Amino acid sequence: MGNAQSGKAAKVLRLRQEDVDVDVDHLGSFSFGLAHDYEVQHYMPPQFPIIPLLTKDRVMTCQRTWDLVQNASTEKMKQYGKPGIVLFYDEFFYRLFERDTTMALVFPNTKQRGEVLIKALTFILGVRADAPSDVENVKNSCRFLGHRHRTFMKVRPHHFATYALTMVEVVMYWLGDLASHNVGQAWSNTTGFILRYLLEPYLYERTDPYELYQNTTIAAVREITESSAASASVMDNKTGRASTMSSART
Repeated sequence: MGNAQSGKAAKVLRLRQEDVDVDVDHLGSFSFGLAHDYEVQHYMPPQFPIIPLLTKDRVMTCQRTWDLVQNASTEKMKQYGKPGIVLFYDEFFYRLFERDTTMALVFPNTKQRGEVLIKALTFILGVRADAPSDVENVKNSCRFLGHRHRTFMKVRPHHFATYALTMVEVVMYWLGDLASHNVGQAWSNTTGFILRYLLEPYLYERTDPYELYQNTTIAAVREITESSAASASVMDNKTGRASTMSSART
């Protein structure tokens, strides 16, 4: 009865050492495609550093100044008598939609807008840069986040720069006199660092050479270029036919 009394030896499957050795640390690393640096820079806000650096001091500055905004503790915010997050939300989306009307397609309802904004701020303010390994972990998290955004069909590459730039701009606006150069550097570097590594996977094999970080496809340039290419193709065909006819006559 059963295998115990069958008298048949159980088959043993043996694997080679190289087939079973797995580095567990690599399982959590981003392993999909990444865009080239020049493609990423094409979609970064020009107001941000070319090479944003993430440091512990900058993260702490962002956290400290956000607490002031969140609690409506600045002189500019106190006069309105409203919660800080409400003032920030209203100013942020007013500027965002004024800057790029296509953002209304990405955020069609108020609830979604608020949820995404809170998630974005939570992600930015939650990063750590105490050690080089922390910075590498942030890069990895940003890449996974950027890869996930590839599934959002209404999001275009230029939307990321518009969103990030507007966020930093509104933070500085509500800080008022507290918006020093160092505070601006902290927010633009921290946000820019996250944006840079988020764009790497998002832009992989999906960049448009005509599209800029703002909100436009240069239709005139595209039309001229494609028209010129079509004309050149027609001329080549005519030249080829003429050459063939000449050869046939001789």
